[in-house]
Amino acid sequence: MSKGSVDEQRLQVEICEDFEDSSISQTEWDAFMESVNAEIFLTFDWCRIWWKFYGKKRQLGIFVFREEDNICAILPLFFEKIWLGPISVRAIRIVGADYMPVTVSIPIKKTFVDQVVKMLVKSIDAIWRWDLFNLGDLSGKYPLKDELLHALKCALGPSYRFKIISEDVETYFQVAEDWEQQVAGLAKNQRTNVRRAYRAISGNHISVRSGLASKEEFLRMFNNFVQMHQNHWQQLGKPGHFGAWPASLDFHREVAKIQLGYNRLRLIEIKFDDQIVGYEYLYKFSDTYYWFLNSREEKKINPRIDYKWIAFHEKIENALKDSVSCIDGMRGRYEYKLSMGGKYFPINSLLIYSKKLPTPPRVILFRSLAWFFDVCYSKLWHARIAPRLGIKRKAFWDKWIRFHPFSY
Repeated sequence: MSKGSVDEQRLQVEICEDFEDSSISQTEWDAFMESVNAEIFLTFDWCRIWWKFYGKKRQLGIFVFREEDNICAILPLFFEKIWLGPISVRAIRIVGADYMPVTVSIPIKKTFVDQVVKMLVKSIDAIWRWDLFNLGDLSGKYPLKDELLHALKCALGPSYRFKIISEDVETYFQVAEDWEQQVAGLAKNQRTNVRRAYRAISGNHISVRSGLASKEEFLRMFNNFVQMHQNHWQQLGKPGHFGAWPASLDFHREVAKIQLGYNRLRLIEIKFDDQIVGYEYLYKFSDTYYWFLNSREEKKINPRIDYKWIAFHEKIENALKDSVSCIDGMRGRYEYKLSMGGKYFPINSLLIYSKKLPTPPRVILFRSLAWFFDVCYSKLWHARIAPRLGIKRKAFWDKWIRFHPFSY
Protein backbone atom coordinates (compact mmCIF):
# COMPACT_ATOMS: atom_id res chain seq x y z
CA MET A 1 0.00 0.00 0.00
CA SER A 2 1.31 3.45 -0.86
CA LYS A 3 0.05 7.02 -0.78
CA GLY A 4 0.39 9.77 -3.30
CA SER A 5 1.03 13.39 -2.51
CA VAL A 6 -1.73 15.93 -1.93
CA ASP A 7 -2.36 18.32 -4.84
CA GLU A 8 -4.00 21.73 -4.77
CA GLN A 9 -7.38 20.12 -4.30
CA ARG A 10 -6.15 18.13 -1.29
CA LEU A 11 -6.61 14.93 -3.25
CA GLN A 12 -4.99 11.73 -2.00
CA VAL A 13 -4.61 8.37 -3.71
CA GLU A 14 -4.19 5.01 -2.02
CA ILE A 15 -2.92 2.15 -4.20
CA CYS A 16 -3.70 -1.36 -3.02
CA GLU A 17 -2.33 -4.57 -4.52
CA ASP A 18 -4.89 -6.87 -2.90
CA PHE A 19 -8.56 -6.69 -1.98
CA GLU A 20 -7.65 -7.50 1.59
CA ASP A 21 -4.96 -4.78 1.68
CA SER A 22 -7.29 -1.80 1.66
CA SER A 23 -8.60 0.60 4.26
CA ILE A 24 -11.90 0.79 2.40
CA SER A 25 -14.67 -1.58 3.48
CA GLN A 26 -17.07 -3.48 1.24
CA THR A 27 -19.92 -1.30 2.49
CA GLU A 28 -18.06 1.94 1.77
CA TRP A 29 -16.90 0.68 -1.65
CA ASP A 30 -20.40 -0.38 -2.75
CA ALA A 31 -22.05 2.78 -1.42
CA PHE A 32 -19.67 4.84 -3.54
CA MET A 33 -20.37 2.75 -6.65
CA GLU A 34 -24.08 3.27 -6.14
CA SER A 35 -23.59 7.03 -5.65
CA VAL A 36 -21.94 7.37 -9.09
CA ASN A 37 -24.41 5.02 -10.84
CA ALA A 38 -21.74 2.40 -11.53
CA GLU A 39 -22.72 -1.13 -12.47
CA ILE A 40 -22.94 -4.07 -10.08
CA PHE A 41 -19.91 -5.45 -11.94
CA LEU A 42 -17.76 -2.87 -10.12
CA THR A 43 -19.00 -3.66 -6.61
CA PHE A 44 -16.44 -4.96 -4.14
CA ASP A 45 -17.34 -8.65 -4.08
CA TRP A 46 -17.98 -8.89 -7.81
CA CYS A 47 -14.48 -7.51 -8.47
CA ARG A 48 -12.93 -9.60 -5.69
CA ILE A 49 -14.40 -12.86 -6.95
CA TRP A 50 -13.60 -12.00 -10.56
CA TRP A 51 -9.99 -11.44 -9.53
CA LYS A 52 -9.95 -14.76 -7.66
CA PHE A 53 -10.92 -16.62 -10.84
CA TYR A 54 -9.31 -14.51 -13.57
CA GLY A 55 -6.43 -12.60 -12.00
CA LYS A 56 -3.76 -15.22 -12.72
CA LYS A 57 -0.55 -13.75 -14.18
CA ARG A 58 -1.95 -10.25 -13.73
CA GLN A 59 -0.98 -7.47 -11.31
CA LEU A 60 -3.76 -5.73 -9.38
CA GLY A 61 -3.86 -2.04 -8.61
CA ILE A 62 -6.85 -0.59 -6.76
CA PHE A 63 -6.66 3.21 -6.90
CA VAL A 64 -8.80 4.87 -4.21
CA PHE A 65 -8.98 8.67 -4.41
CA ARG A 66 -10.14 10.81 -1.53
CA GLU A 67 -10.58 14.48 -0.83
CA GLU A 68 -9.99 14.47 2.92
CA ASP A 69 -12.38 11.73 4.13
CA ASN A 70 -14.64 11.73 1.06
CA ILE A 71 -14.13 9.16 -1.69
CA CYS A 72 -14.20 10.70 -5.15
CA ALA A 73 -13.04 7.69 -7.25
CA ILE A 74 -12.35 3.97 -6.98
CA LEU A 75 -10.53 2.50 -9.97
CA PRO A 76 -9.75 -1.24 -9.81
CA LEU A 77 -7.22 -1.80 -12.59
CA PHE A 78 -4.87 -4.59 -13.59
CA PHE A 79 -1.61 -4.84 -15.52
CA GLU A 80 -0.49 -7.79 -17.63
CA LYS A 81 1.99 -8.71 -20.33
CA ILE A 82 0.35 -10.39 -23.33
CA TRP A 83 2.36 -12.35 -25.88
CA LEU A 84 1.24 -13.04 -29.45
CA GLY A 85 3.91 -14.97 -31.30
CA PRO A 86 7.13 -12.94 -31.22
CA ILE A 87 5.55 -9.71 -29.97
CA SER A 88 4.21 -8.66 -26.58
CA VAL A 89 2.54 -5.62 -25.06
CA ARG A 90 2.16 -4.43 -21.49
CA ALA A 91 -1.50 -3.58 -21.05
CA ILE A 92 -3.70 -1.97 -18.40
CA ARG A 93 -7.42 -2.73 -18.16
CA ILE A 94 -10.33 -2.51 -15.73
CA VAL A 95 -11.00 -5.39 -13.36
CA GLY A 96 -13.93 -7.44 -14.69
CA ALA A 97 -13.45 -6.25 -18.27
CA ASP A 98 -13.09 -9.71 -19.80
CA TYR A 99 -14.16 -13.35 -19.33
CA MET A 100 -17.82 -12.26 -19.45
CA PRO A 101 -19.96 -10.00 -21.65
CA VAL A 102 -20.32 -6.98 -19.36
CA THR A 103 -19.79 -3.24 -19.67
CA VAL A 104 -18.79 -0.72 -17.00
CA SER A 105 -18.75 2.97 -16.21
CA ILE A 106 -15.63 4.71 -14.92
CA PRO A 107 -16.40 5.33 -11.23
CA ILE A 108 -15.24 8.90 -10.75
CA LYS A 109 -17.38 11.70 -9.37
CA LYS A 110 -18.08 14.16 -12.16
CA THR A 111 -16.57 17.19 -10.43
CA PHE A 112 -13.28 15.34 -9.85
CA VAL A 113 -12.65 13.83 -13.29
CA ASP A 114 -9.80 16.19 -14.24
CA GLN A 115 -7.99 15.97 -10.89
CA VAL A 116 -8.40 12.20 -10.53
CA VAL A 117 -7.22 11.44 -14.07
CA LYS A 118 -4.17 13.70 -13.67
CA MET A 119 -3.15 11.95 -10.46
CA LEU A 120 -4.04 8.51 -11.85
CA VAL A 121 -1.67 8.92 -14.78
CA LYS A 122 1.18 9.91 -12.47
CA SER A 123 0.41 7.04 -10.08
CA ILE A 124 0.28 4.45 -12.86
CA ASP A 125 3.56 5.64 -14.36
CA ALA A 126 5.17 5.25 -10.94
CA ILE A 127 4.33 1.53 -10.66
CA TRP A 128 3.80 0.16 -14.20
CA ARG A 129 5.66 0.55 -17.46
CA TRP A 130 2.85 0.19 -19.99
CA ASP A 131 2.29 0.16 -23.75
CA LEU A 132 -1.50 0.04 -24.01
CA PHE A 133 -4.21 1.43 -21.75
CA ASN A 134 -7.65 0.07 -22.59
CA LEU A 135 -10.55 1.80 -20.83
CA GLY A 136 -13.64 -0.22 -21.58
CA ASP A 137 -15.86 -1.69 -22.52
CA LEU A 138 -17.75 1.44 -21.48
CA SER A 139 -21.44 1.12 -20.67
CA GLY A 140 -23.75 2.39 -23.39
CA LYS A 141 -25.27 4.90 -20.98
CA TYR A 142 -22.00 6.11 -19.42
CA PRO A 143 -22.46 9.93 -19.46
CA LEU A 144 -18.88 11.15 -18.92
CA LYS A 145 -17.09 9.69 -21.94
CA ASP A 146 -16.24 13.09 -23.43
CA GLU A 147 -15.13 14.53 -20.08
CA LEU A 148 -12.96 11.47 -19.44
CA LEU A 149 -11.35 11.66 -22.88
CA HIS A 150 -10.62 15.37 -22.47
CA ALA A 151 -9.07 14.80 -19.03
CA LEU A 152 -6.85 12.00 -20.35
CA LYS A 153 -5.67 14.10 -23.28
CA CYS A 154 -4.79 16.94 -20.92
CA ALA A 155 -3.00 14.62 -18.49
CA LEU A 156 -1.01 12.66 -21.08
CA GLY A 157 -0.45 15.40 -23.65
CA PRO A 158 0.09 15.33 -27.43
CA SER A 159 2.66 12.52 -27.32
CA TYR A 160 -0.09 9.90 -26.89
CA ARG A 161 -2.57 8.51 -29.38
CA PHE A 162 -6.23 8.09 -28.41
CA LYS A 163 -8.51 5.76 -30.32
CA ILE A 164 -12.21 5.26 -29.56
CA ILE A 165 -13.51 1.85 -30.64
CA SER A 166 -17.23 1.21 -31.03
CA GLU A 167 -17.92 -2.31 -32.32
CA ASP A 168 -20.90 -3.46 -30.26
CA VAL A 169 -24.13 -2.29 -28.68
CA GLU A 170 -25.98 -2.67 -25.40
CA THR A 171 -29.77 -2.93 -24.96
CA TYR A 172 -31.69 -0.92 -22.38
CA PHE A 173 -35.35 -1.08 -21.40
CA GLN A 174 -37.10 1.81 -19.67
CA VAL A 175 -39.54 0.51 -17.07
CA ALA A 176 -42.99 2.14 -17.35
CA GLU A 177 -45.34 2.87 -14.45
CA ASP A 178 -47.17 -0.43 -14.88
CA TRP A 179 -47.46 -3.41 -17.24
CA GLU A 180 -50.25 -1.84 -19.30
CA GLN A 181 -48.14 1.23 -20.01
CA GLN A 182 -45.15 -0.99 -20.75
CA VAL A 183 -47.18 -2.75 -23.45
CA ALA A 184 -48.63 0.54 -24.69
CA GLY A 185 -45.10 1.69 -25.51
CA LEU A 186 -44.53 -1.20 -27.91
CA ALA A 187 -45.05 -1.19 -31.67
CA LYS A 188 -48.62 -2.08 -32.75
CA ASN A 189 -47.74 -5.56 -34.02
CA GLN A 190 -45.91 -6.35 -30.78
CA ARG A 191 -48.88 -5.24 -28.69
CA THR A 192 -50.92 -7.72 -30.71
CA ASN A 193 -48.36 -10.43 -29.99
CA VAL A 194 -48.57 -9.76 -26.25
CA ARG A 195 -52.37 -10.05 -26.29
CA ARG A 196 -52.14 -13.23 -28.36
CA ALA A 197 -49.70 -14.81 -25.88
CA TYR A 198 -51.99 -14.10 -22.94
CA ARG A 199 -55.07 -15.29 -24.82
CA ALA A 200 -53.24 -18.58 -25.33
CA ILE A 201 -52.46 -18.69 -21.60
CA SER A 202 -56.11 -18.04 -20.74
CA GLY A 203 -57.47 -20.38 -23.40
CA ASN A 204 -55.36 -23.24 -22.07
CA HIS A 205 -56.36 -22.42 -18.47
CA ILE A 206 -52.71 -22.00 -17.44
CA SER A 207 -51.83 -20.42 -14.13
CA VAL A 208 -48.60 -18.42 -14.40
CA ARG A 209 -46.62 -18.09 -11.19
CA SER A 210 -43.12 -16.91 -10.40
CA GLY A 211 -40.86 -16.73 -7.37
CA LEU A 212 -37.41 -15.45 -6.42
CA ALA A 213 -34.51 -17.53 -5.17
CA SER A 214 -34.19 -17.54 -1.40
CA LYS A 215 -31.27 -18.72 0.74
CA GLU A 216 -33.03 -22.05 1.23
CA GLU A 217 -33.89 -22.52 -2.46
CA PHE A 218 -30.81 -20.94 -4.03
CA LEU A 219 -28.79 -24.05 -4.91
CA ARG A 220 -31.77 -25.94 -6.31
CA MET A 221 -32.92 -23.01 -8.44
CA PHE A 222 -29.44 -22.04 -9.58
CA ASN A 223 -28.52 -25.60 -10.59
CA ASN A 224 -31.86 -26.03 -12.39
CA PHE A 225 -31.36 -22.74 -14.21
CA VAL A 226 -27.86 -23.67 -15.36
CA GLN A 227 -28.95 -27.12 -16.52
CA MET A 228 -31.93 -25.71 -18.43
CA HIS A 229 -29.78 -23.00 -20.02
CA GLN A 230 -27.08 -25.46 -21.07
CA ASN A 231 -29.57 -28.04 -22.41
CA HIS A 232 -31.16 -25.45 -24.68
CA TRP A 233 -27.91 -24.30 -26.24
CA GLN A 234 -26.32 -27.74 -26.47
CA GLN A 235 -29.34 -28.95 -28.44
CA LEU A 236 -28.46 -26.20 -30.93
CA GLY A 237 -24.86 -27.44 -31.07
CA LYS A 238 -23.53 -24.52 -29.02
CA PRO A 239 -21.76 -24.59 -25.64
CA GLY A 240 -23.99 -22.07 -23.83
CA HIS A 241 -22.66 -19.37 -21.55
CA PHE A 242 -21.39 -21.76 -18.88
CA GLY A 243 -19.65 -23.92 -21.45
CA ALA A 244 -18.18 -21.06 -23.46
CA TRP A 245 -16.59 -18.92 -20.74
CA PRO A 246 -13.86 -20.57 -18.61
CA ALA A 247 -14.76 -21.13 -14.93
CA SER A 248 -18.04 -19.24 -15.43
CA LEU A 249 -20.16 -21.80 -13.60
CA ASP A 250 -18.03 -21.64 -10.44
CA PHE A 251 -17.75 -17.87 -10.72
CA HIS A 252 -21.49 -17.28 -11.05
CA ARG A 253 -22.40 -19.77 -8.35
CA GLU A 254 -20.12 -17.98 -5.89
CA VAL A 255 -20.98 -14.42 -6.86
CA ALA A 256 -24.73 -15.13 -6.99
CA LYS A 257 -24.71 -16.62 -3.50
CA ILE A 258 -22.89 -13.59 -2.08
CA GLN A 259 -25.11 -11.09 -3.91
CA LEU A 260 -28.16 -12.98 -2.64
CA GLY A 261 -26.96 -12.12 0.88
CA TYR A 262 -27.01 -8.43 -0.14
CA ASN A 263 -30.52 -8.83 -1.59
CA ARG A 264 -29.25 -8.11 -5.10
CA LEU A 265 -29.77 -11.45 -6.84
CA ARG A 266 -33.02 -11.75 -8.79
CA LEU A 267 -33.17 -15.35 -9.98
CA ILE A 268 -36.80 -15.69 -11.08
CA GLU A 269 -38.35 -19.15 -11.44
CA ILE A 270 -41.41 -19.19 -13.72
CA LYS A 271 -44.05 -21.90 -13.55
CA PHE A 272 -47.01 -22.84 -15.73
CA ASP A 273 -49.31 -24.41 -13.17
CA ASP A 274 -46.88 -26.65 -11.24
CA GLN A 275 -44.36 -27.08 -14.09
CA ILE A 276 -41.14 -25.07 -14.07
CA VAL A 277 -40.81 -23.64 -17.59
CA GLY A 278 -38.03 -21.07 -17.27
CA TYR A 279 -35.67 -18.87 -15.30
CA GLU A 280 -34.58 -15.25 -15.56
CA TYR A 281 -31.13 -14.54 -14.11
CA LEU A 282 -30.79 -10.87 -13.10
CA TYR A 283 -29.16 -8.63 -10.50
CA LYS A 284 -30.50 -5.48 -8.90
CA PHE A 285 -28.17 -2.62 -8.04
CA SER A 286 -29.46 0.86 -7.29
CA ASP A 287 -32.44 1.47 -9.61
CA THR A 288 -31.27 -0.92 -12.37
CA TYR A 289 -31.78 -4.57 -13.22
CA TYR A 290 -28.90 -6.33 -14.97
CA TRP A 291 -30.46 -9.04 -17.12
CA PHE A 292 -27.61 -11.49 -17.46
CA LEU A 293 -29.14 -14.71 -18.86
CA ASN A 294 -32.35 -16.69 -19.15
CA SER A 295 -33.46 -20.24 -19.82
CA ARG A 296 -36.63 -22.05 -20.84
CA GLU A 297 -37.96 -25.59 -21.12
CA GLU A 298 -39.35 -25.66 -24.67
CA LYS A 299 -41.03 -29.06 -24.31
CA LYS A 300 -43.22 -27.80 -21.46
CA ILE A 301 -44.43 -24.69 -23.33
CA ASN A 302 -47.35 -24.76 -25.75
CA PRO A 303 -45.96 -23.70 -29.15
CA ARG A 304 -48.85 -21.23 -29.48
CA ILE A 305 -47.55 -19.32 -26.46
CA ASP A 306 -44.86 -16.75 -27.23
CA TYR A 307 -43.03 -17.35 -23.96
CA LYS A 308 -40.75 -14.30 -24.15
CA TRP A 309 -43.72 -12.05 -23.30
CA ILE A 310 -44.59 -14.10 -20.24
CA ALA A 311 -41.00 -13.92 -18.99
CA PHE A 312 -40.82 -10.19 -19.81
CA HIS A 313 -43.98 -9.56 -17.81
CA GLU A 314 -42.47 -11.30 -14.77
CA LYS A 315 -39.32 -9.18 -15.04
CA ILE A 316 -41.34 -5.98 -15.28
CA GLU A 317 -43.58 -6.89 -12.33
CA ASN A 318 -40.55 -7.61 -10.16
CA ALA A 319 -38.86 -4.41 -11.37
CA LEU A 320 -41.92 -2.40 -10.33
CA LYS A 321 -41.85 -3.97 -6.85
CA ASP A 322 -38.16 -3.06 -6.59
CA SER A 323 -38.67 0.54 -7.84
CA VAL A 324 -36.37 -0.24 -10.76
CA SER A 325 -36.48 2.30 -13.60
CA CYS A 326 -34.15 0.64 -16.11
CA ILE A 327 -33.29 -2.88 -17.24
CA ASP A 328 -29.82 -3.33 -18.71
CA GLY A 329 -30.30 -6.03 -21.35
CA MET A 330 -26.52 -6.46 -21.61
CA ARG A 331 -24.38 -6.35 -24.73
CA GLY A 332 -25.05 -7.83 -28.16
CA ARG A 333 -27.56 -7.40 -30.98
CA TYR A 334 -30.76 -9.33 -30.29
CA GLU A 335 -33.78 -8.53 -32.44
CA TYR A 336 -36.17 -10.06 -29.92
CA LYS A 337 -35.03 -7.53 -27.31
CA LEU A 338 -35.75 -4.69 -29.73
CA SER A 339 -39.20 -6.13 -30.36
CA MET A 340 -39.83 -5.96 -26.59
CA GLY A 341 -39.12 -2.22 -26.51
CA GLY A 342 -35.38 -2.28 -25.89
CA LYS A 343 -33.13 0.37 -27.40
CA TYR A 344 -29.54 0.00 -28.56
CA PHE A 345 -26.77 2.18 -27.15
CA PRO A 346 -23.22 2.05 -28.54
CA ILE A 347 -20.47 0.49 -26.42
CA ASN A 348 -17.16 2.32 -26.53
CA SER A 349 -13.61 1.40 -25.62
CA LEU A 350 -10.80 3.89 -25.34
CA LEU A 351 -7.37 2.70 -26.42
CA ILE A 352 -4.33 4.79 -25.49
CA TYR A 353 -0.66 4.36 -26.39
CA SER A 354 2.45 6.51 -26.77
CA LYS A 355 3.53 7.98 -30.10
CA LYS A 356 7.18 7.65 -29.09
CA LEU A 357 9.30 4.88 -30.56
CA PRO A 358 9.40 1.94 -30.18
CA THR A 359 5.78 1.80 -28.93
CA PRO A 360 3.79 2.54 -32.15
CA PRO A 361 5.24 -0.26 -34.32
CA ARG A 362 4.97 -2.74 -31.43
CA VAL A 363 1.32 -1.81 -30.79
CA ILE A 364 0.44 -1.83 -34.49
CA LEU A 365 2.04 -5.24 -35.02
CA PHE A 366 0.40 -6.66 -31.89
CA ARG A 367 -3.06 -5.40 -32.87
CA SER A 368 -2.59 -6.69 -36.41
CA LEU A 369 -1.71 -10.15 -35.10
CA ALA A 370 -4.62 -9.95 -32.66
CA TRP A 371 -6.97 -9.17 -35.56
CA PHE A 372 -5.56 -12.03 -37.65
CA PHE A 373 -5.80 -14.61 -34.87
CA ASP A 374 -9.25 -13.34 -33.92
CA VAL A 375 -10.52 -13.90 -37.46
CA CYS A 376 -8.92 -17.35 -37.66
CA TYR A 377 -10.06 -18.54 -34.24
CA SER A 378 -13.36 -16.79 -33.58
CA LYS A 379 -14.89 -16.10 -36.96
CA LEU A 380 -13.56 -19.04 -38.97
CA TRP A 381 -12.75 -21.98 -36.69
CA HIS A 382 -15.12 -21.39 -33.77
CA ALA A 383 -18.11 -20.05 -35.74
CA ARG A 384 -17.89 -21.95 -39.06
CA ILE A 385 -15.38 -24.75 -39.44
CA ALA A 386 -15.83 -26.59 -36.13
CA PRO A 387 -19.67 -26.73 -36.40
CA ARG A 388 -19.50 -28.04 -40.00
CA LEU A 389 -17.07 -30.74 -38.95
CA GLY A 390 -19.33 -31.71 -36.07
CA ILE A 391 -16.62 -30.85 -33.53
CA LYS A 392 -18.05 -30.04 -30.13
CA ARG A 393 -17.09 -26.51 -29.23
CA LYS A 394 -15.24 -26.07 -25.96
CA ALA A 395 -14.66 -23.07 -23.73
CA PHE A 396 -13.07 -20.02 -25.31
CA TRP A 397 -9.29 -20.08 -25.42
CA ASP A 398 -7.88 -18.07 -22.50
CA LYS A 399 -5.29 -16.42 -24.71
CA TRP A 400 -8.02 -15.29 -27.13
CA ILE A 401 -10.10 -13.77 -24.32
CA ARG A 402 -7.10 -11.67 -23.28
CA PHE A 403 -6.02 -10.40 -26.70
CA HIS A 404 -9.49 -10.13 -28.28
CA PRO A 405 -10.20 -6.60 -26.88
CA PHE A 406 -7.20 -5.30 -28.83
CA SER A 407 -8.18 -6.91 -32.15
CA TYR A 408 -10.50 -4.14 -33.35
